[in-house]
Amino acid sequence: MKSRIQRMNPGWKLLFFSLLMLFVTACEKEINELPEEVSDLKINKAMDAGPFEFPGAIVFDISATPDGSIMVGLNEFSGNRSIQLIKNGKITTMIGLDTETDIQGIESIGAGNAFFTTAGTNLAANGELYRASQGKVRMVADLAKFERDNDPDANEGPQWKNQQCEEEFTDNGDLVFNAGPQNNPYKVTAFDGETALIADAAGNTVLQATTEGEIDWKAILTPPLNAVGEWMQLFETTDGSNDITCYVQPVATSVAIGNDGYIYVGELTGATPEGVPTGLSRVWKMPADGTNFVCSELDGPSECNVLINGLTSVIDLEMGPDGLLYVVQFDSNSWLSSVVPDIPWGGGSITAYNTETGQVEKEVANGLVYPGAITFDKKGNLWVLENKLFIGESAIVRMLDY
Repeated sequence: MKSRIQRMNPGWKLLFFSLLMLFVTACEKEINELPEEVSDLKINKAMDAGPFEFPGAIVFDISATPDGSIMVGLNEFSGNRSIQLIKNGKITTMIGLDTETDIQGIESIGAGNAFFTTAGTNLAANGELYRASQGKVRMVADLAKFERDNDPDANEGPQWKNQQCEEEFTDNGDLVFNAGPQNNPYKVTAFDGETALIADAAGNTVLQATTEGEIDWKAILTPPLNAVGEWMQLFETTDGSNDITCYVQPVATSVAIGNDGYIYVGELTGATPEGVPTGLSRVWKMPADGTNFVCSELDGPSECNVLINGLTSVIDLEMGPDGLLYVVQFDSNSWLSSVVPDIPWGGGSITAYNTETGQVEKEVANGLVYPGAITFDKKGNLWVLENKLFIGESAIVRMLDY
């Protein structure tokens, strides 16, 4: 029988960000489980640098605006959701939101304007792209319906994922997720005010959507390779008639657009047969133009190739004002430390990479407490979101000296 960890399949639900598991973990973990070194950076002491606390809520993403504000997608435990603004040392509400599921990705497209995505649910029942503009909100692309109708990683390209692999039960035998399409539109970035790119964690894809509701898959990610150069297997199952191989999933968590004509995609690696998936996550590079790229290491160089490998649970990436790619990762015990009480938190990091060579240019920060996202404001300052509610505190947003 497969262990609980082996049956975890974060491709469909991104376990790290399950609100229920987050709350349970926050109650179970002790502060002294954190590494002794909290950060190797000095916190900027200016009045408007934070930390800014968001108690009683979960935050998945932040985004800088042209006027110097920092947008924060706030999901209160009470059920209220809103976009908050940090500016001049104060927090104000940009707009209240009435959505079925939590705000996940958020991307500023101007002062008072943003794209944002909402979380997916079982069998892709929810998960949409919205645009907030001057006090009004509208759903512009039904990402859930696209997943239900297309399910690209199962039905397009190499068709590496069998929908049966998404089925999961609790230890008591209760069905949690059905075999079938699953989505989780996690992070979002924008070409402009009309076109967005979405990292769909559960779909293992990057989607491209417009405000007219047009959707296509930009890229499909494929599983990491094992020691003999084959897709890494997680477990075997059956549909009642045929044996099915289920692979370790390449969970798309982040996407950034460079000024060099390329797009960069970060991934969080799903559970492996060994349990803790360290050193398996990658950053992919592909042309900004075109769609339907297959990101694979099996067939040699292609239009979508690995720029950086050997990472652990990439959770966000951003292009810096210096032209470097800033990558946020859980650099020790992966996302499992957020959902398995016996696995201690090992610290998070931010590292800047050369976008041509994939080589490290500078170590920006380490020892971060469950970092969830970063953004650069108009002055080039680096802001980070840390989910300190995992250790019984609050989600915080603060500026870093780097």
